[in-house]
Amino acid sequence: MSRRLKVLMAMPFSPVPPDFGGALRVYHLLKQVARRHQVTVLTYGSPEDAGRIRSEFDLPQVRVVAPTWKAASRRAGQLYSTFTRHSFFQQSVTGGAFQRELDALLKEEPFDVVQTEFSHLGPFSLKTHALKVLDTHNVEYDNFRRMFESSGWGLKKLHYGLEFQKMKADELAWCRLQDAVLTTSARDKALFGQDLTLPIHVVPNGMDGDYFAPRADVQPEEHTLVFTGMMAYVPNHDGITWFLDEVLPLIARRVPKVKLYVVGKNPPEAITRRASESVVVTGTVPDVRPYVWRSSVYVVPLRMGGGTRLKVAEALSMQKPMVTTRIGCEGIDLKDGESALMADAPQEFADAVVRLLGDAALRRRLAENGATVARQKYDWNVIGQTLEEIYQRER
Repeated sequence: MSRRLKVLMAMPFSPVPPDFGGALRVYHLLKQVARRHQVTVLTYGSPEDAGRIRSEFDLPQVRVVAPTWKAASRRAGQLYSTFTRHSFFQQSVTGGAFQRELDALLKEEPFDVVQTEFSHLGPFSLKTHALKVLDTHNVEYDNFRRMFESSGWGLKKLHYGLEFQKMKADELAWCRLQDAVLTTSARDKALFGQDLTLPIHVVPNGMDGDYFAPRADVQPEEHTLVFTGMMAYVPNHDGITWFLDEVLPLIARRVPKVKLYVVGKNPPEAITRRASESVVVTGTVPDVRPYVWRSSVYVVPLRMGGGTRLKVAEALSMQKPMVTTRIGCEGIDLKDGESALMADAPQEFADAVVRLLGDAALRRRLAENGATVARQKYDWNVIGQTLEEIYQRER
């Protein structure tokens, strides 16, 4: 049996409640590590956040630092970063208070592992002999490249282009300060591998198979589609805007009664104003599962972003047949026509959705195959064991 380690996990926000993708990953990795080892948490947040983390994971040692940037000053910070050498992504979390707490913790405890969540926490100095692991979540510079390429000309495109150039230099430098880097997909590992020589391991995003279980007693509504995700996240609202503009009208011509649920917190006004009888924009909901259960097809119309999408693993686990772009299912081991339908152009995506809506046997086959993939490869218990093996191998 492996020795119980002392692990420090540093993160840019509290993972409680786990109500969006990044928080979900941190929440479940923390849960898996805390089952096996003695964990200390350092995070940006409030005393209330610290209390919630202590209670949720039964952790005695949780320290918080007040966030550097408030939401109201974010735009000013992005403008300021335009005239500096480093990205706003880095400047949004770097600060002396967080470094001082890190220094104090590393003096107090002889940690075996220091795991940092998200690459933009990478610049902090770690004065320790512990194994230093950076969990990158995404290749952030590649996210900005994709956002730059997908944006129309204007200030937003300029910002994304500058962030891409700065982020690539910054992110690679932060990775080189570590002993090992975690990515969520083989694609992300290959991107980093072009420039890095240190160990890089794939620890995919996952799902809680007990929570995201199918419901045989809930009959899907006919001709109903669903998309879930935090709508304030650029790849999500870009994807659903593309779907509403380019794909849904093509579907509606052939399936006039088609209905779409857009489920997720903080939808921008550009999305909420699209609500209608056939497009339901829910905003924040306490539980996304009822919307997934009642829908016939799950759609993932993403054109940018990186890593692996927790929403995809969760929907697969719930036995939902899926139509996705190839970017939308990156990092998930799906096969076109076997465990999902894949399409990137509007007409192809619409054709795939119409085909699924009209073919119950195909929906069942994709749903069953997709659920098998999710449970065998993307359950958090399986992923927790993968992370444990990395700790033991790299120490």
